[in-house]
Amino acid sequence: MKTSYMRLRPSDDQAAPVWPRPPILRWGPPLFWLLAALCDTAAQPAAVLAQSPKVFEVSAIAAHPASGQTAIVTLSLSRFGNVSTSPAGPSVGVSPSRLVVHVGEAVVFVNADSRHHTATGIPGSTTFPSDPHWTDAALRAGGALNGDAWSTGDLAPGARSAPVKAEKPGTYLYGCFFDYSAGMRGTIVVEP
Repeated sequence: MKTSYMRLRPSDDQAAPVWPRPPILRWGPPLFWLLAALCDTAAQPAAVLAQSPKVFEVSAIAAHPASGQTAIVTLSLSRFGNVSTSPAGPSVGVSPSRLVVHVGEAVVFVNADSRHHTATGIPGSTTFPSDPHWTDAALRAGGALNGDAWSTGDLAPGARSAPVKAEKPGTYLYGCFFDYSAGMRGTIVVEP
């Protein structure tokens, strides 16, 4: 008797046939993670986190998404504990810490940590200030990369923000409302 399975592909939400798992994968997740560690597949977060052909994680310090794509910025103090330095100042807990996009493209922030985070703009700053003087409005999502205030709002663990659209060329600094003093900050450069 042949067993077949159906699953949804995240790229287009259409059903696709899935063949039964080989016996070695039927032993469960512990064996899978052991095999993944031995094959070093865990060192490729972009392949693991990619959810569709139009969304990707940028692992370089600065990168350009292809036209019409959405760049992903991952927020996690536990995963990105090394301090990186940019002209704006030091940052930690953000990957990539410096992202380059073009006008019309969007950025989505993913909270891959076990605690709440935000990505909240620091309008008018060229370096990270010691205190950005945010109010509780930083906990509400809204705005765009255009020189005005913007925020992803409060992102619970595992949550993704709504796309933040790049509308005007410039350099935009941001930080986490909750962990700014810990250095959780980043830079987005919007090019024409």
